[in-house]
This record gives sequence, C-alpha cells and structure tokens, in this order.
Amino acid sequence: MVWFKESISQKKKFLSSLIKVSLRSLENQTRECWQDADALTAILQNDLCKLPHCQLLYAIGTDGKQISSNVTRNGLDNSWRGQDLTQRPYLSGNLPYKGMVLSAVYLSQRSMQPCITAIQAVLDKEQLLGFIAADFHIKDIPEAGRTGIQHRAQSGNGGKKPQRKNSKIDDNIDYLIYVLSTLMQEHGIFQAQVHFDSGVCAISSLEDPFRYQIFNVQELMDPELFLLYPKCDYDQRTTIKPERIPNVFAQLKALRNMDDEVYLRSGSLNIMNGQIGLSFSCDGTHYIGIDEFLNRDLTSWLSAPNADNLFETITPN
Repeated sequence: MVWFKESISQKKKFLSSLIKVSLRSLENQTRECWQDADALTAILQNDLCKLPHCQLLYAIGTDGKQISSNVTRNGLDNSWRGQDLTQRPYLSGNLPYKGMVLSAVYLSQRSMQPCITAIQAVLDKEQLLGFIAADFHIKDIPEAGRTGIQHRAQSGNGGKKPQRKNSKIDDNIDYLIYVLSTLMQEHGIFQAQVHFDSGVCAISSLEDPFRYQIFNVQELMDPELFLLYPKCDYDQRTTIKPERIPNVFAQLKALRNMDDEVYLRSGSLNIMNGQIGLSFSCDGTHYIGIDEFLNRDLTSWLSAPNADNLFETITPN
C-alpha cells in the first residue's frame, strides 16, 4: 500500500505550500508579544482565516506548555492555557529551531480524527521563544494532483478492489465505544474483538475466560447487556490503565474510516497483556502493544514493508 504513504506525502507537500507564508507571517507578528497571552491569542484569531482547512491554532512555549487560548473557527477556549503538551505526538519528535515542520499523522485527542500538526518556530534574534501550532484533519486536506497514487492495493479478490461498506457497527460506533469501554472498565471483560464487516463483537470475561461470547449490534446496544456481567473492580493484573481503553477503540474507529479501499476489517484489545490485534482489507494481520499503537503514525498501518508479505507481526518495545 505504498500509494497511501504517497497520498499522505502529496497532502503534506500541498499543505506546506498553502500555509508556510501565513505561518511565517505569524512568527513575525507574535515575537513582540510572545509573553502576553491575550495579545498572542488575538493575533492568532485574526490570522486563522489565512490558514485553509486549519481546525485549531495555538502557541506553545519552549517548555511544552500552551501559552495562548485554543483558537478555532467557532471561537476561543481559554481553558487550555497552561496545559502540558510535552507528551503529544507532534512534540515528541524533532522540533524546528527555525522554520516549519509537519508532524506524522496521529489521532487528535480533541476531535478523535486523524490529524497533522504544523509547527512553526518563533525566533527573536536567533533566540527560540516557542512555537505556533496549527492542527489539520487529514480528510480536509486536498491533494494537488493524484498522479501516481491512483492505484489501490488488491488482496487476491479476483483482481477486484476491496470496497468498504458501512456496517451496523460503523453506524453506531460511538455508542459501542462507550459500551465496550464500560464493560472492560467496570464489568470484568478483558478482551473485546470488533468485527466491523460482519457487524458483531466477541468478548471474553474474567469469570469465564475459556469461552467468548458473540453479540450483534442490537444486543450490544441493549442496556440489559450490563446485567449479564456484574460490576466488579478493575483487575490489578491488567497492563492498561482503564482511562486509556476508550482511546484504543477511538483509534480503531480512525483506522476503519481513513480510506474506503484500505481499511480495518477487525480490531481487538486484550487488557491483560496490553496487545492490540488489527486485520486490514489488504495488508494482513498486525499485533502491537498499546503504547506504540496509540503513538504510531496512523498512515504506517496502511503500508506493508514488503508487498509480498501479507502478514506482519509487530511486538511491543
């Protein structure tokens, strides 16, 4: 699926050409008022319209803490001032000490959408003051000519391209994320596998670990489902903190929706060993630990390292 990485590369090049002049202008405007959060926010708000497709604009200090408010097309949110962003994927890599860089693709905690962040360094006489950050949803970024990336991977289906069709799981995924997360956090379920295409989920309980049960969407959305699995304390033998469970299922949703021809068929989570299993339409099966899964560039899942190797097993660091 080299085409997919080429697609993202094309989008990044096009995005860079759209925004680099405006981000450089923001650097020049903000250096004089860098320590004044209100003035900084006002400048960002005024120039947001000059950044096509930008979802969120904000300023970050060299310590990784947010200085300005969150600036969106719907207004300002002052509550984010002072938040520590050092663990965010776009700050964990190499930051620019001059000019602009684009991050890898990651899942936005704010919108739960595959996202790219543009980071513009702000300098004052060669002294680094901090960074302007601009978030963009992958789906919103157009491609400047798709020459060379038109071909979709085929998976031995008689030469036919796989086409994703919405299942009942896709239509109800946000509520099902809540259901599966709650079952794992509060009702002793240690493994859940979501079969998107067939519209069923298989879950395993600590009370009866040798037998899994399969539920369709209608059964999963029935409030009486919780009565089948009595409430219990979160098992201390688990390797995943309970608050991270919804993030895993949200990431599965993102991988499912990234493309209509290369897409996630099924995904599983086991909270006892911290492993996530993924099965794609054109790229075999992957296994990976939760930390790498949540921090990994989303596009990397849709590109096999060897076109002849249909199955790739990845172990956590």
